[in-house]
Order: sequence, then C-alpha cells, then structure tokens
Amino acid sequence: MKRRFFTSWEAVLLLFLIAAQAMFMVGSEVMSYLYRLPPVRVVVPNVSQFSSLVSPYGLGVDGELLSRFAKEKDYTITIIRVKSADEAWKLISNDEADLLVGFGGEIPEEYARKITAGPAYDDYQSVTIKDTTQVDNKELQALCRSLLDTVPEGVDEEIYTANDSLISSLVDAFPQMVSSREDSEPSGQTQYARKKLSPPASENSTQGEEPAVNIASEDQEVLEDGDCVDFDQFHMYNLISFDSDEGGTAQIDVRNFTMLHPFFLDVVPDSQINEEGSYRWFWRNKFFAEAGLQKDLTDFWDSVKSKDTIAALKEKNYGFFPKKLNYYVIRKLKNALRKKVPRYSKTMEEASKKYGIDPLLLAAIIFQESHFDNSARSRTGVRGLMQITQATAKDLGINRLDPQQSIMGGAIYLRKLWDKFEGQNLAEWDRWFFTLAAYNQGYAHILDAIKLTKKRGGTGKTWRELKETLPLLAWKRYYSQTRHGYCRGYEAVTYVENIRYYFYLINGLVALSRPEGENLAKLRSSLNSLAPDA
Repeated sequence: MKRRFFTSWEAVLLLFLIAAQAMFMVGSEVMSYLYRLPPVRVVVPNVSQFSSLVSPYGLGVDGELLSRFAKEKDYTITIIRVKSADEAWKLISNDEADLLVGFGGEIPEEYARKITAGPAYDDYQSVTIKDTTQVDNKELQALCRSLLDTVPEGVDEEIYTANDSLISSLVDAFPQMVSSREDSEPSGQTQYARKKLSPPASENSTQGEEPAVNIASEDQEVLEDGDCVDFDQFHMYNLISFDSDEGGTAQIDVRNFTMLHPFFLDVVPDSQINEEGSYRWFWRNKFFAEAGLQKDLTDFWDSVKSKDTIAALKEKNYGFFPKKLNYYVIRKLKNALRKKVPRYSKTMEEASKKYGIDPLLLAAIIFQESHFDNSARSRTGVRGLMQITQATAKDLGINRLDPQQSIMGGAIYLRKLWDKFEGQNLAEWDRWFFTLAAYNQGYAHILDAIKLTKKRGGTGKTWRELKETLPLLAWKRYYSQTRHGYCRGYEAVTYVENIRYYFYLINGLVALSRPEGENLAKLRSSLNSLAPDA
C-alpha cells in the first residue's frame, strides 16, 4: 500500500512552521497591520476645550495634537463625544474606543490593567466661580452653555453653514471626523441648547441626523436645579458643573475660565484653587504592546517631547492672554465695536477682500492703533485710524486723516509687509505676527531680530523665539550686532500680543453671538483664508 505524502498532523505542523517563518520574516509589520484597524476611535469630552469656535487660532492644544498624530501616522479618526469621565473609561475598557483625548487625572483602579496613560502634557486647576449679578444667574448659565454650543459634532455643512472657516479647519485637520455616538445625546440636542437662530448673527445649534428636541427659546429658563449638564463632577478634568444649592456657583477648569471670562465679565472667581492635576492621553492596551496603534502613540509622544511641541502649541493658543483681566479695555473694545465699527465696516470689508486680510483681524489692528478714533495722534507723529507715518502715507499716496483712505492704506501696507516675508518659510500665524511686528517697528528691524535669533541658536522662524529677541534690540550690547541698530522691540512685542488678544476677543464676541459682535458678524461670510491670496 502506497503511503500518503503527509499525515494530517504533519500537514498541520508544516503549515504552522510556514506561518511562523513568515511571521519571523516580516516581524512587527504583520502585527502593525493586524492592530492598525482604522478608524481610530477617539473619545473626547463634550465641551469646547477640544475644538472651540471662540478662538481663531485653531483647534486648541488637544485638537492640534490629535490632528498631527493622525497625519504623521496616517490614521483616520472617528470622534466619540461623551458627557462623563465614567462613560469614557467604560468605552475604552470594553474595547469600544481606542484613545481618550482631553481628559486628565489617573486611571481608575478597576481599569488600570486595560489602559495605558501617556505622559502629562498640561496642568489643570479647578476654581469655583459665581455670577455677581445674582439675577437668575443668567451670565453663569450663558457661560455654561457656551461650553456646549461651541462644540462641533462633525463637519456637516448643513449644520455649520455660518462657520465655513471652522469646517475647513476640521476637514483639513482630520482625514475623517464623525459625529458622536448614536446613543449619546449631542450638545445641540440637550434641553439646555440655545434657540437656533439664522446666520450670520449667531452660530447654528449642532444637530445630528435626528431632528433637534427640547430647544429652549431665549425667554425660557435653560437651567434647572442641579448640574449645568448631566456631567459627573468632572473630578478628572474639572471643566464645569453647576450647583444652584450653593447660590449659583460652578466648578470650572482655570484655563477654560480664562478663555471665556472676557465674554462674561459678571462671572468671577469665588474661591482659591480647588483641585489640581495633569492632562494626558489614555489608550487601550492590546496583546502586542510593541505593535500598531500602541507603538505609534508611544513614538508620537516621544517625538512631541523631543521637539518641544507642547510649549509651541501653548504659545500659539494661550500665549497672548494677559496676566490680569483689564475690564476697562474690554468694555472700551465692546463699545467701539457697537458704536464705531458701523461707520467703517464697508471699507473694512472692501480692504479685507482686496488685500486678503481677515476683517476681524483688521478690526483688532485698528482698535490697537487708535481705538477707532480717527483723530488719534501718537507721540511719534503717526496719525489716523491706522496710525500711519507721514512718509508711509506719502509713499502710498493717501491722506492718512481720511478714515477710508487710512484703512485702505494700512491694509495695503500690511499686505506689502506680508509679501516681504514670502521667502522666510514661516508658518501662517508666525508670518502674521512677524508682519504685525514689522508694521509697528519696521521690516528692517524685524530682519535684524531674525538674524539675532539665529545667532543665539534659534531658528528665526517662530514668534515664540522672536518675542524673546525683540526686546534685546533696545540694549546696546545686542543692537550693536545688528545692521539697523536700536529698536524699541519691547513695544513691538506688546503691540503684537495686544492684537492677538483683541482678535481673540472679537472672534469670540461674534462666535458667541454677543451683541457687541453683531456689526462684524456679517463679515464672516468673507472669511476664506487668514493668509492673503498669492
């Protein structure tokens, strides 16, 4: 009798050996493939910290980090929004999510074996706040709602017809961004959501595929006893919880309060710091810890730390905030936007379209220069709305005392300065800040500062570096090394930081539909790119 070539067990053994050999040959590449199952399911808190409409500078630290990770590691991202820390931990421990972003604190003991904590990258502190008006706590309620109303649930243009610039930023940032889970109630569908108003005077409420329910009218009470929303106490990341039993107080993360306080001046801190901790990313452990998503996350954070990425993102998003809120200046800005902007809005819109300048940024520059006072005159002799020198006005062929010509002339000059930085390989916002510094102190002095920065070991390509170098040009030890000599560089730093802050305030007033931003809201439709057209 003829023997078969292989017995069944020999065949099985042979297949096993072939598979093992293949595994040995390709190693972690196979594991990487097996555990790199797109899209990456990312859980974020259902508040505006992750991606806010208030700030014009991008998605914020968390959002930009996630965007960079997705692009660098070629991942598609699905966003899952949750309203409590407990919900987030359960999702990831049950393998219904892969990554938590925007959370802080420590992993609960019951989930410790299933979840890895990334490195701490930011601190949080919580503080109690109260409404000083004590009239139904309306300002505190409005602040609370703003944390929800500014949260995008996805990138559906039907939802965000009034926020095209935000849609573009989200689409550019993430290969894919999906709405919150079907079984969780998105912010625009809660009983606390604001009444949906027509653009451009206000932002639209966020909605999912199902029709919105329980949308409160402007006259309705939008908060009931208890928490602002059905969050837990946010002991993990302390964003906000409302407690009417305490006479209308709330717990909020200090950074979120700093970002929102200018828009709700009647809400003030009521206590010292209550709790402190750190923000981290958290991800679910897989069987092969050195493969796929886990390895990519570890490598990404190693890169983030080595490149000082967090400090750069903090500078971009928060570096311009003053140490102390100046109520007088904020009220003066609001008054100017309400009473003076209408006189010049048509010219501002024309200038912004013709020379590629965000009209809200243009408004911030005019406020910094003259507070919209056409008769303003500085000690150095510059005059008019845009505080143009006599020599520059002559070169531009304008009458700097004519408000319309001043606005157009200032926009032309800004565009010329922007164009001069074409070959510097600057990021968009750094280029704008360099341009503003040049408008204040002259292009030649900014070139000197760039060269001095490089001499001191910097790249000369970031505002973060330049704001450290510019003040040195007032000292002989340093300006003697430059071609154009002495410069009041410290004034340029103050000038740019003020404009950054005013731009933030104006954008927030428009985005939150505060009455002071009403006259500028119609200009939002002209916002395409913050950089001038090539």
